[in-house]
Amino acid sequence: MKKNKGFTLIELLIVVAIIGIIAAIAIPNLLDAIERSRQKSTMSDITNLATALQNFSTDFQGYPNNTHNGDPFTTFGGVDGAGWQSTGTVPGNVFVPDYTQAVPMADGWKSPYNYQADPDRTVPLTPNDPLGQQRAIHFTLWSMGNDGANSAAATDAGATDGQSIAANWNQLAPVVSGTRDTHCYMTDIVWCDASFMQRPEGKQKNCQ
Repeated sequence: MKKNKGFTLIELLIVVAIIGIIAAIAIPNLLDAIERSRQKSTMSDITNLATALQNFSTDFQGYPNNTHNGDPFTTFGGVDGAGWQSTGTVPGNVFVPDYTQAVPMADGWKSPYNYQADPDRTVPLTPNDPLGQQRAIHFTLWSMGNDGANSAAATDAGATDGQSIAANWNQLAPVVSGTRDTHCYMTDIVWCDASFMQRPEGKQKNCQ
């Protein structure tokens, strides 16, 4: 009778080594792809929300003011649809669904977005203003990246409202690639008024 021949120890070790090499190559690439996807979805969310804020400003001559600072989902949307409410002649929500169908609950890393706006406009409200609320001149909208913490620029002294954050990002955001860590997944993704002040640039890596 012919005996069945099994694998030798050397053959098994070779197979295990090959699997290990493939895993060592594939897993980091998979993790990078996941992080890049999170960055891209976060940038898309911020762009869409900023566009809605700009359209809002066109109609109401300003952005939701600093009494609405915080998480945009709570400020402009919320589970119960509260958001930016009219306290004037028009009841109900103004920002949703007039300017956007939905406000993202969180960024790609499941952390809340941040919204800051200031200072208030000095233009008097018109008697028939449907909002009955003051609006801001500047706004800043940002994600803290995969570390869930603000970078030095966003927490710089005096950067406590939309105007000063915008001013600081104008000064501190990189005008030359490499002057700040924009190549990290922990990079804050920041939009001020009309454009990104900081966003991922070049090949990304985990800098933690």
